[in-house]
Amino acid sequence: MHLRTSLRVLALAVLTAAPVFAQQTKAKTKAAAPAADAPAAPAAAAPVAPQGAPAQRDELTPEQKAALKEAERMRVEKARIDAELALAEAKRAEELAPLNAEVARLTAERSLRLAKASAEAAALEDERAKLERQAGLEAARSSARLAERSNKIRELEAEAKQLQLEAANTVARLSNEIQRFQKEDEARKVASKAKPKYLKDPLVDGVLYISDRRIAFNGAVTEQLADYVCTRIAFYNNQSSEFPIFIVVDNSPGGSVAAGYQIQKAMAASKAPVHVVVKGFAASMTAVICTLAERSYCYPNTILLHHQASNVVRGNMTVLKEQIDFTNQWFDRLATPVAKKMGLSLQDFVKQMYANDSTGDWQAFGDKAKELKWVDNVVERIEETAVLDLLPVPPAPSALPSPLPQPPTRTEISGVTTRVDDKGRPYFELPALANPFDAWWLYDPQGLYRAR
Repeated sequence: MHLRTSLRVLALAVLTAAPVFAQQTKAKTKAAAPAADAPAAPAAAAPVAPQGAPAQRDELTPEQKAALKEAERMRVEKARIDAELALAEAKRAEELAPLNAEVARLTAERSLRLAKASAEAAALEDERAKLERQAGLEAARSSARLAERSNKIRELEAEAKQLQLEAANTVARLSNEIQRFQKEDEARKVASKAKPKYLKDPLVDGVLYISDRRIAFNGAVTEQLADYVCTRIAFYNNQSSEFPIFIVVDNSPGGSVAAGYQIQKAMAASKAPVHVVVKGFAASMTAVICTLAERSYCYPNTILLHHQASNVVRGNMTVLKEQIDFTNQWFDRLATPVAKKMGLSLQDFVKQMYANDSTGDWQAFGDKAKELKWVDNVVERIEETAVLDLLPVPPAPSALPSPLPQPPTRTEISGVTTRVDDKGRPYFELPALANPFDAWWLYDPQGLYRAR
């Protein structure tokens, strides 16, 4: 209200002062002019008015006076217009003052609300981030717990499957055992009076009697077979050193020289005599075992075969030469006693191998083998007095399917694996030689045995 009143007073003062200011200006103009009654000065002596100085009122022409009057009126009009503009500006300012105050108030309120909203939004953002962190942590913990439980479930499932498989195998094995016992019982009922014959000299009237002191020797000569044979030689020696132990060979192509040498030393160290019986075929390392046994037997049509040692070697020329030299040393050590038993030198023994067969594979039937001193006795009949069981029952199929691939068929003793190559041809995979200085001495013209 004070501002409005002040503006009105100022506008009235300007309007009142405008006519007074115009009269004063007119009086000053008249005073400055020379008096009309004063004598005129000579023209030469009259001073020249400076350029731009106002002329005397009385000296002005009517037109100039009219122009001056109009100019004066315009100045007064301008002053009046300026006063009106000032008054209008004051009125406008007076009218805008409450609006500006309202705008300022609203702006302040808006700023305050924005500040509050920003603070609330920041608090909500912090809460959201906190909740997201908590949710992420909980999700990670849940995932970890879920993964742990899943792994535990898989372990339990695998363990359950393994237990099921073991249970199925156990049931199958027990079923086979029960069937075998039943078959044995039936066989014993059939041959209730039959008993193993224990004879110090098992060859009676051309008949060889084999007791239950019997060791099966079939397939390739491997470390597993050597362990099997040597363990049983020791067992039968501890049982009795009076009666002979029989190593019965159905078919064996030979095999590891180190394993064969281990069997030879176990036979030589045995207190009980160890007799080797070859029914079908014995070659290479197995033929050496037969020839160097304390006593050996075979049928007339049994085939024995001696040849030089061979090996499957890999590597550069130096390695190949070293392996060949080492294999020759094995051959010299194992074949020299055979040649000596035949009454030959090792060189003559090798010469006769190639003289009898261009490949060096010197084979002979049982009666000829006796002449060559490869075997001690040829018999027409062999009685297995301890065989009181029928043929073994084939294993029953598993009750549950195995989730794992079935292992390849493995021979019972020697550890040789039966496999099929990419052309569908079956072959026997020999186990790896654990002895780095070992070598294979094996007769395999058809390539049925392959080293791992």
